Amino acid sequence: MSPFAIGIAVFFLAAGACVALYMALSPQSRAVDERFADLAVKMRASQGAFEGDLQDETVLRMLFRWASKRVPPPNLDTPTGEKLQQTLKQAGFMKSSAAQTYQVARVLLALGGGVIGLLAGVIFHPGSSTPLLLGIGGIGIGIFVPSYYLGRRARIRQSNIAKQLSDVLDLLVVCVEAGMGLFEAIRIVGVECERHGQEIGTELNLVATDISAGASLGQALRGLADRTAVEDIKPLAATLIQSEQLGAQIGPALRASSDALRTRRRLHAEEDAQKASIKILFPLVIFVLPSMIAVIIGPAMISVLHTLSSPG
Repeated sequence: MSPFAIGIAVFFLAAGACVALYMALSPQSRAVDERFADLAVKMRASQGAFEGDLQDETVLRMLFRWASKRVPPPNLDTPTGEKLQQTLKQAGFMKSSAAQTYQVARVLLALGGGVIGLLAGVIFHPGSSTPLLLGIGGIGIGIFVPSYYLGRRARIRQSNIAKQLSDVLDLLVVCVEAGMGLFEAIRIVGVECERHGQEIGTELNLVATDISAGASLGQALRGLADRTAVEDIKPLAATLIQSEQLGAQIGPALRASSDALRTRRRLHAEEDAQKASIKILFPLVIFVLPSMIAVIIGPAMISVLHTLSSPG
């Protein structure tokens, strides 16, 4: 074979390799792959598929896994179990094993609190019934702490979602009026909000995941309202579902919901401001007023006592 033919063959082989490399690294292909990978990760995360992916094995993790196999899971079919599952979702624990984890945490904390109470009683009050009382108190505290933490986390998360909702509605209005569909707007706004560490971004991503998995917009929005239990989301979901069913424009509906939400928040702020003048009376009467009386009457009382105690 002549050197010219060898050069032509090498040239075509190099060109083919370059074209294949360009197609593999093209932004279009990467965008599609990243979208499918992101969807798969969200589906697995929502179903709790990562619960067994432990990066490191510590003593606490081993103890927790050992206790998980022996502590019976809570019955989620009872009213108490349904309430627990709803509270876990409101607190942001979406995994299927969240109820079992909560049960194991209560048992371990109860045992730990009881043991700590007994040891403290034996060390500081030996030979009495105090260790038994401290052990019972430690068990009660260990049972109460997870419930208190879960309820507090749920309330804080609901408050944060309620505060972030008006800004999210404005972003959705901008996206929809720019020509995007509602599903694409929800997905983009959810990704951006989650990137900034906002709780509502996770919920919007779950809505987008539900729609991608085959659920309708109404079902996904109803799931959002049930998961968060935020009062302002329920009328918003009802408005969007009605707009979709009637074929109305989504942009004006979102803008009207945003204006109504902003008006409602302003009225709540005015109500809280009016209540503040009454609430401040109690610390004034309990703390400030006695101090002022002591400062005003104190010197006079000292002078009177000195006068009365002085000899004739």
